Amino acid sequence: MLNVDKTKFSDQALLNLCISGSELGYSQFYHRFSKSVFNTIFRLITNLSEAEDLTQEIFISVFSDLQKLKNIENIGAWLNRVAINKSISLLRKKKIYFSDIESVSIMDESEEQLNEKQNWDNKVDEILLAIDSLPIETRTIVNLYLFENIPHEEIANLLGISHTTVRSKYHRAKKKISELMQQTTLS
Repeated sequence: MLNVDKTKFSDQALLNLCISGSELGYSQFYHRFSKSVFNTIFRLITNLSEAEDLTQEIFISVFSDLQKLKNIENIGAWLNRVAINKSISLLRKKKIYFSDIESVSIMDESEEQLNEKQNWDNKVDEILLAIDSLPIETRTIVNLYLFENIPHEEIANLLGISHTTVRSKYHRAKKKISELMQQTTLS
């Protein structure tokens, strides 16, 4: 057996190994990208077995048509986008629809909001618990914005709702998360 440093393969080299039918290529490709894909799906779906199934479906689909990845510059980012789209499709199939609400006046993102994100990084576990307690529609918006770094306008396009609805739901979620964290602090 060849002793090969598996970490030195570029994404394109791994793709080429897969295209040539190499088990090492398939294995390393899966191990390189599966955790990120699974985490993206799980943050949106929140059901372990459904997230695992969807992760497997994505890789089966990718492995069945590897040629479509040849022109993709950032395979990891592309796979995460596929994971987001498939997760949203699954939510829609489960009859979880994303609805518009009346427009409300919302501030643009400011340095204050960016500082809030940095402060929240110190309390990740508490925040994740608070996010998990949100309704699925709101939780989806928060996860796409905070963890996938997708802008409000793009989230709106993905979910088929207005960007003002996304912004409103996001800001209301921030308020709810803050309240939940304050309750935790007081307990």
